Amino acid sequence: MPVGEPSMWDMAVKDRWFCPWCYAWTEFGYDPREVSRPQYGYIPWERAESPQLSEDVAHVYDVAYAYSADGLGATLCGPAHEGITASAHLWISEWPSACEACKVAVALIDERWPLHMRNGNRVSPAPPPGSDWPPF
Repeated sequence: MPVGEPSMWDMAVKDRWFCPWCYAWTEFGYDPREVSRPQYGYIPWERAESPQLSEDVAHVYDVAYAYSADGLGATLCGPAHEGITASAHLWISEWPSACEACKVAVALIDERWPLHMRNGNRVSPAPPPGSDWPPF
């Protein structure tokens, strides 16, 4: 049975862009004026889980990789495949089972946030020239 083209989206469309270098993200959606840029803060890294990962080593789920073109799950230290997902549990670097390579990656990402962008400082995009949009 053919399905007609919808005249309106059933759900709001959102786009989330991640910087694979510093893990900052920007989200566009609902209203063309809406841009969410979280300020720097503690990044609550999620633990990666998969039947193919050893339970003896806790890896960090790479959320930016999941938003990439191939959409596979991955860990910060490298393994990527369809079965890797984010756990409901956080990854804690102090755990004895924490992956050493993931610890290094987390430390590098944290160092990439400029000091002047921490503690509530943000970059807000300007409205388009000639628009009547309020400043962000």
